[in-house]
Amino acid sequence: MNFFCNPPEDLENSMPVEPMRLQSIGEQQSALKDLLSELIDTHPTKLKAEEKHKLRDTYRQILLNVTYNSIRGVYTAIPRGKESFDSGSYWKSIGLTYRFTIAALNRLKNDGYILQHTGFYNAQAGFGRLTRIYGLEKLSERINAPIIGEFLQFQDDDDVETLVLKGFGYEKTTLSENHPDIARLKAINEFLKDYFWQQKGPMRLVYSDGPIKGGRVYSRFQNMPKDLRADLKINGVPTVELDFKANHLMMLISLSGMRAPEDPYLTIANIANLSRAKVKTFINTSLSAASATVAFNACKRSQINQQLFNALEEATLTAFPNIKLYSGLGVFLQSLEGQIALDIMVEGVNHNIPVLPVHDSFITTVGNEEWLLRQMLLHWQQHLGTTHKTKVEKKG
Repeated sequence: MNFFCNPPEDLENSMPVEPMRLQSIGEQQSALKDLLSELIDTHPTKLKAEEKHKLRDTYRQILLNVTYNSIRGVYTAIPRGKESFDSGSYWKSIGLTYRFTIAALNRLKNDGYILQHTGFYNAQAGFGRLTRIYGLEKLSERINAPIIGEFLQFQDDDDVETLVLKGFGYEKTTLSENHPDIARLKAINEFLKDYFWQQKGPMRLVYSDGPIKGGRVYSRFQNMPKDLRADLKINGVPTVELDFKANHLMMLISLSGMRAPEDPYLTIANIANLSRAKVKTFINTSLSAASATVAFNACKRSQINQQLFNALEEATLTAFPNIKLYSGLGVFLQSLEGQIALDIMVEGVNHNIPVLPVHDSFITTVGNEEWLLRQMLLHWQQHLGTTHKTKVEKKG
């Protein structure tokens, strides 16, 4: 019997591998131990004792993550590129190496334990197009997945503040405890300890390009399938999710001194005579890309050819001539979102209201919808330094 959900169609419904552990459950985890021993004992090449231990740990981390996520209908994300495991990377920090990760992924796929969608490029620090893996029925039955899933814990869940520093050479300990981001993150996680929701985990702040630009807030529940997230409850209370509409483009338009229309994606779409979805893909890609060539190569994966790309570029600059495309501003805009998110969540702490971020949207309990709307509009304007208004929509 397969105890895993069917794999979601959207590969973005994924969570990166995190350090996990099992509570002591004695003989109930014997099936997992037997599988690990079999994988090590039948490894195709001879291994030293230390190498066997390292490979076993790699298998264990991958299998625990795959089990936890597959039960919940979420892919597990992990890199296959060698540079992703360089010294100082996130993956290296959680004990993974290129050699044993690739060996484990290949073996689990070939033996029919996992489904694997291989990532197609490496990005800085290995957080680009990650490989997605998912447990198959053979694994579910072999390890007694319901028992394993019931006793899984995340090793970092006791942290009151959690940072991921990628893209630059700082160590976590070099940031002062008085750093404003650290202080806010600590207060938020302390407050949220008394609240419970699906796939609960600590809020993490991921810095992408140094502490000056700030970080983006992540938590493992964010990549739950959207239909499941719509039913999310906090301490048993139904929730509502409010979303900043076209947030990156809205922020960029405001920063350029212009007043944004109701839906800037639709404004561009009407000029280009193309779909809103095509415009969104073009904008999100072009704001992060360092050049038009890089942006076009990324857009090709979404069936945007050169003619469509040129039309989208022309329509965007016709509608909003002051914004800059291909300037790598995506990281800056994500960081700005992160600062807005931290401030909104701290306001929640101050008012005893739980707030959970999903990048450019926020979740709270239904009775606090109007309060959350006011906070989102207020902090957006404060961080943008503008009196221009943005658009917030209710999801679902």
